[in-house]
Amino acid sequence: MPEKVCVVDAEMAEITGWSVRWYFCRRFMKTKHIRHSTWLKESTVDKVKGIYRTDNCQNQSEFIEKAILYYIGYLESERNVNYLSPTIMSSMRAASDENVTRLSRMLFKVAVEVAIMNNLIAGTIDFEPERYKSLKRECEMEVRKTNGEFSMDDALRWQRKVT
Repeated sequence: MPEKVCVVDAEMAEITGWSVRWYFCRRFMKTKHIRHSTWLKESTVDKVKGIYRTDNCQNQSEFIEKAILYYIGYLESERNVNYLSPTIMSSMRAASDENVTRLSRMLFKVAVEVAIMNNLIAGTIDFEPERYKSLKRECEMEVRKTNGEFSMDDALRWQRKVT
């Protein structure tokens, strides 16, 4: 059956003067192509002639059509970026706000626990105010020096050196 179609196509191509391939494409392609004249610089035409086969295009028109469609896609993607950027930013802002709220709640709970611990220590140890101020300054310097990584083991080692 396909052989018969090819023979008919070949006969029609001879009658119309078209190439067999072109006739077949015109007859069976789903999208209709129209002839359109454009003015191009000679240097552009030379570039198309030199490169259209490397893109597996059958002819220069196919190459130019692919280039136009690519450029249209590029322009449309820029519009989509301009639309998507605010959408993405608002989603990121909402997620960031949610994280800030969660961290704030956690820090509040830690601050409550530290306040309880401070009150328990202050109630059980007799400490002079001047010694407390000195200890506070030294602790601030130590925490800065260790970038906030100061554990109970570090405190015990530090207290053994100080006393």
